[in-house]
Amino acid sequence: MSNTDYYDILGISKNTDEKEIKKAYRKLALKYHPDRNKSKDAEEKFKEISTAYAVLSNPEKRKIYDQYGQAGIDGRFNQEDIFRNTDFSDILRGVGGMGGFGSIFDSFFGTSNSRDPSKGQDLRYDIDLTLEQAFKGEKMNITIPRNIKCESCTGSGAQKGTSPVNCSNCNGRGQVQVTRSAGFARFVSVQDCSNCQGRGKIIKKPCTKCNSIGLVEKKQTIELNIPSGVDEGSRIRLRGSGDFTSGTGQPGDLYIVTHMKSHDSFLRDNENLIYETNIDYPIAVLGGDISVPTLDKKAKLKIPTGTQNNTIFKLKGKGFPRINGFGTGDLLVRVNVNVPKKLNSKQRKLIEELSTEFGNNISKRKFF
Repeated sequence: MSNTDYYDILGISKNTDEKEIKKAYRKLALKYHPDRNKSKDAEEKFKEISTAYAVLSNPEKRKIYDQYGQAGIDGRFNQEDIFRNTDFSDILRGVGGMGGFGSIFDSFFGTSNSRDPSKGQDLRYDIDLTLEQAFKGEKMNITIPRNIKCESCTGSGAQKGTSPVNCSNCNGRGQVQVTRSAGFARFVSVQDCSNCQGRGKIIKKPCTKCNSIGLVEKKQTIELNIPSGVDEGSRIRLRGSGDFTSGTGQPGDLYIVTHMKSHDSFLRDNENLIYETNIDYPIAVLGGDISVPTLDKKAKLKIPTGTQNNTIFKLKGKGFPRINGFGTGDLLVRVNVNVPKKLNSKQRKLIEELSTEFGNNISKRKFF
């Protein structure tokens, strides 16, 4: 794309609400829909505005885009994911010759809203991570139960050394036409073949390992690579690591969803880290250097003269890495000034002398 700023593509601002986003998209769709606009760049422009709308109309995707930009979208969603659950039919009704997105969506992006019936079930695995693991990235192995093709029959359901044969009732199609007459009317319907239960194949010698299903459940160990910068609710997609739902189909995908454990020292705010520390009164007054921890190594923080309580300092680039390596956040250090609760006689005398120096004679002050 020539322009990857989705807000600019739709001509809207970042605080535009959902209703106005839809309105802006429809206006541009009327202009660039290929059924209406036959210019060379109309098709590419229509792809751009449709992608922008699919992201910004979805609250979850929009939040990720606002935080991480294009890198966040590319790192978490493929083309099919971006358009999943996006309803264009209502917005584009009457715009194109087909009365909607439909086949245009399929031809542009090579996908559709309907799930591929040969693809297996997607699986989800939730994992808890420490702040340090999310900061550095982590390689680990996880073990999950999943349905895989039977190794004995390679998914056919037939005993090893044999093969299923075409059903003679439906000629291997799995469906048959049924004709029903009612008076002068005749109704034709298509239904699953009762002889092969819609499979199109007959298994004469069933596999004893999977009982002719073609699938077995097995615990499998999967190597997982957690990239640095993941946050609460980040999704990592492992293609082909989900369930098979058919011995002749393809497996679904495995989605790893990350959750963050609380940390004793740091709070996380997107790519920034927040750390709170105490400094002694003399350092607040006179200034000095203190050492503060980070998730990498200790850093030096310069405290200027006259620092007030609850002052926040920023250590640039000492925060959390943005996912996929696009920059690093900051470490925000909030300092609390320790005021001593108990003083010995020498310390008290020194404080009184300091107070007198500032024009406040505490020893002679009278209170009502």
